[in-house]
Amino acid sequence: MSIAAIILNSENEFEKKFYIPVASEAFFEECWIPAIEELNLEWVNVFSVGLDMEKEDLPFVMKELSQIKEWAKTNLPNEKQDKIIERIELLEAELPIAFRREGAVVFIG
Repeated sequence: MSIAAIILNSENEFEKKFYIPVASEAFFEECWIPAIEELNLEWVNVFSVGLDMEKEDLPFVMKELSQIKEWAKTNLPNEKQDKIIERIELLEAELPIAFRREGAVVFIG
């Protein structure tokens, strides 16, 4: 099982193809959860069970992703650090684009 971001109820070809890989369940448990717990994060914490994210949620999710990225730089070995940072930077770049249609909902889980 893995965690990814998709657009629910897609209305066009872009939305149908929108897919951002986040992490495998094992990698999420091993590398994301310690950061989430130490930083006491709320939004990213529910990625493993599923989050229906709307445009107004974006700043909160982005802030938490940034916090995890900084945490990873000092708390993870290089290979795992590179992997988590790469995925976070992909989310940071692509998530805002998902909300170009008013009312779009991105499921991350």
